[in-house]
Amino acid sequence: MKAILVCIVPILLWGSWHEHKGLEATYEQAQATCKGMGKEWRLPDIRELFTLKGQTEVFSPNQSYWGSNTVYDGIVRGNTGSEGEGGDAKGTEQGFTFFLQDGDIALAPLHKRSGVLCTNAKKSNGISPYAKRKDGIVDDQNDLLWLGLDATEAKTRYSFEEAIEHCESLSHYNRSWRLPTLEELYSIVDYAHNGPSVNTDYFGAMMHRYYWSATPFSEEESYVVGFKFGTVATSSKKNRSYVRCVSEL
Repeated sequence: MKAILVCIVPILLWGSWHEHKGLEATYEQAQATCKGMGKEWRLPDIRELFTLKGQTEVFSPNQSYWGSNTVYDGIVRGNTGSEGEGGDAKGTEQGFTFFLQDGDIALAPLHKRSGVLCTNAKKSNGISPYAKRKDGIVDDQNDLLWLGLDATEAKTRYSFEEAIEHCESLSHYNRSWRLPTLEELYSIVDYAHNGPSVNTDYFGAMMHRYYWSATPFSEEESYVVGFKFGTVATSSKKNRSYVRCVSEL
């Protein structure tokens, strides 16, 4: 079985990737495959996989890969616009798959067969890079200031063009604001939480629906991040989604 070893991407401290080309495995099989390579090898979490977005010259194109994260699809927090299941039912355990070519992240039943990438890199310590202050949420990791939910229309939805115009029209705290890129928006996803998949101590009770990023996928579509579970998808620019605005520190 052919494998590829490459230098690690920035989110990992140090290590290598090993792709099991041609292998389509269930979630359990994917976990066992990585563990079978040795005690230092593991299935990467979905955030680590996201850093490989678009690297089709290194890894297999048109392939989705298992992440190590799982979630129960019935858990939601009240009054945040839940889509799909409601209430606090435990639901069904689901895994996450990452489509490397486009960067999509989707929930998948654990019996689904997807590709397997393993890593031997040390995991991040997960320390939060955020701090709250009067003018917003400081994100030192990305040198950004996120506008607080209390300073904008948290439950208003916009088309893609309206979302860009909305953020750029703001002048809160004498700052220039804009729509975040996909990488910036996805960076606040926190898989330690779901319903919503964000640390609400900092970012508030975000809606369980898609939020616009400024990153286009095509002339007709742009990337969105879903904050019920932390998924990534593309959406028609005519659709209406929610917004978080950012400013440079």
